[in-house]
Amino acid sequence: MKRRLKTGMAPYLFLLPCAILILVVLIYPVFSGLVNSFYNENLIRPIAKEFVGFENYGKLLKDSMFLDALGRSVVWTIVILIFEMILGLLFAVMLNKDIYCKKLFRCLVLIPWVIPNAIAGIIWKWFLNESFGMMNYLLKQIGLINHNLAWLSDEKLAAASVVMVIIWKSIPFVAITLLAGIQAIPSDLYEAAKVDGAKESQCFRFITIPMLQNIMLITAILTSIWNFNQLEIIQVVTKGGPGEATLSLPVYIYRLFMQTFQTSYASAAAVMMMIVLIIPCIIYVRKLLKE
Repeated sequence: MKRRLKTGMAPYLFLLPCAILILVVLIYPVFSGLVNSFYNENLIRPIAKEFVGFENYGKLLKDSMFLDALGRSVVWTIVILIFEMILGLLFAVMLNKDIYCKKLFRCLVLIPWVIPNAIAGIIWKWFLNESFGMMNYLLKQIGLINHNLAWLSDEKLAAASVVMVIIWKSIPFVAITLLAGIQAIPSDLYEAAKVDGAKESQCFRFITIPMLQNIMLITAILTSIWNFNQLEIIQVVTKGGPGEATLSLPVYIYRLFMQTFQTSYASAAAVMMMIVLIIPCIIYVRKLLKE
């Protein structure tokens, strides 16, 4: 009996260090932030912390800057999702073909994904510089523009630039994931379709797309969560400016916590963001459980 008990407990003992690490690194900060959101703590005002209940949440629902940041993050996430899925699928199909140096191209596609977000933000900030950035130089060389564009100073261009950088960063993951899905499709299906006279476009429409639906859904949910939480690239490239043109919800929370030191108000905003993200997380988990 003792031997069976020891044998049965062994796997859990091996998992215990990892469980403790997750508890300390993930669960405790979430619980601490949730509790702090019900107080009025502000590091600039050295007053005793008081329990205020849902007062911070009530203020958030009336805070136009918070609502604008939330709406901007949702819209950006949808736009990025559309472009990254289309371009990612296009790259996946191209990389699946028998082309010269196929393995090399697969490695090159991964470069944007493996570059840290902060480093990618610095690279693109220099690339989009109005005075000496390569973007204006290249566009001038091919005749698309006659003068330098203020990519990071103009409100509309700044928003488009941030979205473009995040799409550039997200495409490799989508492409490689969908490529793995394409390679898992049985070749017999394509051979049978060609015997019946199906064209390549018809094979793509009636075989590739339906067989990729599940992995496309999971990839879309994962990347949407990551892109909604994107902070480093926006903070490095524009810092939420000019004005509030690129102020996403994570950047807004960062400002509350690190610049104005409204820790309780920032915690309430973070809890609201977590509630928004719970919806795709539930869909993702349910999808995995079905699989």
